[in-house]
Amino acid sequence: MDHTDFPLFVAQETLCFYPISTIYNSCPRYLFYALLLATCVTRWTGWVMNVFLGTAAAYAGTAAIQAFVMVSSYQTSQDPGRVDIPYLSANSSLRKEFPSLVTETDHVVVSPASLELDSDAVLAIVVTGYLVFLPLQCWSRILTHDRARNLLFYLWNALMLAGSICALVYAAKIPKTPPQYMFCFPDLAPYSDTSNDGWQASWRKSTWNDSVWDTFSNISRWNELGDICFNPCFNTTQILRKPGSLHSATADGGLHGATSHSFWKKVIYSQRYIYSLIILCLILNCLLLTYRFLPYRSRIPSAQIMVIWKERKTIWKSFKNEVCDAIELPTNLENNEEDPGPANNKTSVWHRMRHILSRRFLKSRRLLKSFLHVLVDATILFGILFSMIVSPFTIVAFVVWIEIQIFNDGPSEETPSQVGQWVSLTSLALLLISAAILKLKYRLASSAELEREIIALKQHLENLEKMKEGRSGSTSIELSTVTRQSKAN
Repeated sequence: MDHTDFPLFVAQETLCFYPISTIYNSCPRYLFYALLLATCVTRWTGWVMNVFLGTAAAYAGTAAIQAFVMVSSYQTSQDPGRVDIPYLSANSSLRKEFPSLVTETDHVVVSPASLELDSDAVLAIVVTGYLVFLPLQCWSRILTHDRARNLLFYLWNALMLAGSICALVYAAKIPKTPPQYMFCFPDLAPYSDTSNDGWQASWRKSTWNDSVWDTFSNISRWNELGDICFNPCFNTTQILRKPGSLHSATADGGLHGATSHSFWKKVIYSQRYIYSLIILCLILNCLLLTYRFLPYRSRIPSAQIMVIWKERKTIWKSFKNEVCDAIELPTNLENNEEDPGPANNKTSVWHRMRHILSRRFLKSRRLLKSFLHVLVDATILFGILFSMIVSPFTIVAFVVWIEIQIFNDGPSEETPSQVGQWVSLTSLALLLISAAILKLKYRLASSAELEREIIALKQHLENLEKMKEGRSGSTSIELSTVTRQSKAN
């Protein structure tokens, strides 16, 4: 039997990760998706939509803030260090106990680092929220019928955009995480999943090579580990995580597909497609949002598809009339034309040529202006229709893609029956019941309560009227000042 089957210790590739937090596990995420859909469906109902919208916005806002923290406190991998290991052949019998055994080499490069699996869940939440509510702000008058609500949507969309950028930047850094290794005695196979019980500074010597060899050469030092294997990655920390929540799993175990290296390599093309769709959707909706505030009089009456469909004949007729009017030479231009006289000298010839060129220039400019006007309106119309097709498709494609990625990160720590998963749904149900009861407050109120409410509303109405009169008075003063200044000039 080969003596290399009984080395002092062996090295095996491992995956060091912080599992998805309870708040971002499957049930809260699916509830968030359902809330977004419910907000779109019930946006005409008022109070029901406000409950769904408020809950979804609070959840997504929390994820966006975590994205800021993660990208600002990103823990880079430590300086790499060479660790000499006993040489093992590829057909070593130890592979039965160590599926990810390192063979055919006498050293590995150790650079402790860990993966934050919350990053995928945060990315799913903030990008989905942004992709849903940006089109709604462009299309829906109900959600943005007053300035305060419109300002709130702008601030919330800005938060989601910033969170999405941070989450995407953080996700781009994950594939650069170096491979991790654990070192074990050959006769003590590790567990498939091990949590960090704490790290002592004495375990780290001047180099990782000295640390590993000293640990397995001294049994008393190995006993201090409190674990079967020596995991250098347990020396890392995350700002939002407890050290005890760091896990080390064998790379060929239940989380083999969860390695970000392998999975990102498998979906590199789909990632490009998804990101391209997100960018296209973002550009289209931002252009439509900007169009609402430009000083341009368009024939498109609204960004709502139902309004466009009802006014389709009027829109088409206005397009056709403007093009036809531009092509035909105006009759007044021909009737009012003066005879330039015979070309009996150089002055009269130049006068005639200038007159002809002027007519053609005016006609060409009017024709160009009309065509540009029609072209811009047609582009806006196409952008609205295309956005209404691309946006829902992008949302569905992104959610499916990111959920597959989260599924490959490994199984959830909690099942739907545990309190951490169903507490969000219960909170939403209680909030909905409370909102429904408050909606019925006038029906349940006594006569005295109704009287107090009427007095309060009258007082509030008087305050609003005074505020309106004050603004009207200030506007009149400004207009009169401008008029006096213009007369003085």
